[in-house]
Amino acid sequence: MAFFRRLYRIAALALWTSVLTAFTIPYRFGGWKGRRKISRIVHLWAKGVARILNLRIKTYGNIHDLPAGLVVSNHLSYIDVIVHGTVFPVRFTSTTEIAKWPVLGKIVDVSYPVLVNRESRPASRKASRDFAKTMKRGMSLIVYPEGTSTDGKNGILPFKSTSFEAAAAGNLPVLPVLTRYREPPGRPTVCWFGDMTLLPHMWQVLGFPSIDAELHILPPVSPEGRSRKELASCVYELMDREYRRIIAGSA
Repeated sequence: MAFFRRLYRIAALALWTSVLTAFTIPYRFGGWKGRRKISRIVHLWAKGVARILNLRIKTYGNIHDLPAGLVVSNHLSYIDVIVHGTVFPVRFTSTTEIAKWPVLGKIVDVSYPVLVNRESRPASRKASRDFAKTMKRGMSLIVYPEGTSTDGKNGILPFKSTSFEAAAAGNLPVLPVLTRYREPPGRPTVCWFGDMTLLPHMWQVLGFPSIDAELHILPPVSPEGRSRKELASCVYELMDREYRRIIAGSA
């Protein structure tokens, strides 16, 4: 049964992604207005992918009337992109390494992401300017400042502060979001971390009957004159404390 479920989902995902990618093409030449359209198309794409994967998302907190700013989440899996894209019409960020990956790189490219090259200071500065332009034009941007994905069992990794530069300099709000997956005992985890190989893990996840995700939306944090490092540290401490509280409460 799981084998045929995987085949159906692969075909459905390929068709749905191809159709939505075609819809984004005209807007790639439309400047910021086009990018806002693309963010809404990606929002629709993620909702369709969630239906195909039977990804059930439960949200806690207010998701309405949120200010445009920097959405910050812990990072557990490539499935995070689908979870967040389903809830928020945002612009994603992606490293240049991920953009080169088979399958996943092409999927991420649909969203017209801000590409971050961690090996180049000039490229990092350009990405920071793109962050600021995106948010100042009323679009939210989502980042995963842990810099890698984890299994989520031991709290949140300390944040890298680079992605907070634009929010701190422009006094733009930061929206902390905590992501969790509820998983049946004995089933392989949806989390992708450590030395796991991507394609075998994706094949495994495609066979799951359903995936249950939780999104805990915390109150926005104003920079209030903090430096990027101070802002990153403040948001990290808030998120890690709340994440540990949630984990302890569900144990």
